[in-house]
Amino acid sequence: MHKLIHSKTNVNLIFTSVEGGRSAVQRLTDMGLLPGEKLKVLHSSGYGPVTVLIKGAKVALGHGLAAKIIVEEE
Repeated sequence: MHKLIHSKTNVNLIFTSVEGGRSAVQRLTDMGLLPGEKLKVLHSSGYGPVTVLIKGAKVALGHGLAAKIIVEEE
């Protein structure tokens, strides 16, 4: 398991948990990102937003929020 910001692009991942408070968890839940959900990193340059594909939708996550998301490779 590792943080989303350290993931390579075009790799299928599974969201496992969040290392953050209630607001981070609520924000991700509102986006439809729940534990066990599959996602794919489309763009991550190390700075700025991380673009991911969740349930067929492109979502841009801020770098700070992406640093709190724990994933594992599928």
